[in-house]
Amino acid sequence: MRVKITYTVQLEEVESEVSEIMSRASEDLDFSYQELTRLQLDLDTKTGDPKDHALMIDRIRIKMAKADQVLEDCQNILIGLANTKKQLEEQEDEVQDG
Repeated sequence: MRVKITYTVQLEEVESEVSEIMSRASEDLDFSYQELTRLQLDLDTKTGDPKDHALMIDRIRIKMAKADQVLEDCQNILIGLANTKKQLEEQEDEVQDG
């Protein structure tokens, strides 16, 4: 089950924080790629058991789904950052025009 965790950082730190969070997705994708490559080799050389291969595919898919969820979170954070920056610019413009 996924739960939402909320914490605050300085506006200037959001992008570096997102980068740090994205490293989790990168690790999961790297694992998936390595396992997929290994699985392809096993299949090409007819090594291993088809049940094990199916389980390996399942693990790969789970890791990829986890990476996708992390990337979705990062995307939402960056959309929020863009909206916040736009609002701040609009407020600044109003103050200058007012």
